[in-house]
Amino acid sequence: NPTTLKKSRKPSAKWTLDEETAFIDFLLSQFSASGDGNPRKATFNEAATLSKKKFPKALGAEKTGDVCRSKWMALKAAYHAVVDIKNMSGFTWSDDQGVGVTLKHNDVWERYLKAIFFTIGSGVFQLTFKLVHSSQWHPAARPFKNKGFKHFHTIERMMPKISKG
Repeated sequence: NPTTLKKSRKPSAKWTLDEETAFIDFLLSQFSASGDGNPRKATFNEAATLSKKKFPKALGAEKTGDVCRSKWMALKAAYHAVVDIKNMSGFTWSDDQGVGVTLKHNDVWERYLKAIFFTIGSGVFQLTFKLVHSSQWHPAARPFKNKGFKHFHTIERMMPKISKG
């Protein structure tokens, strides 16, 4: 029964841009203690405590250490989605406007999200895609159709550097 499922679902935590920024800034301040860029459980617990103090009237469910860990995983997924977009031939990126998909090219964007790849378009918007396994869909890219990712450069500082050579 869908009504029963709806009632038993826990409310989710709501994050404002200010809350996200404070959370990421805290993680950055603890970055050297994390070693590999993956904060420890104690760090997420401390982030939750600080969030409650700094934002006592926060909306949604309580921000626990586990909620903070989930938020970090979602932020990293968003970061990697933006990296993929920046590396995709044919797409442009703006920190303010994201990909900047117009109505004319919405079908190209939808195909990218679903990873149904083939050559489409011409000129500036000529993209070559390959059919890939469904596990390589790009759902984390969806928010960036016409919106940038304000935290990209801060999170980038916490990502491992990969040598090319």
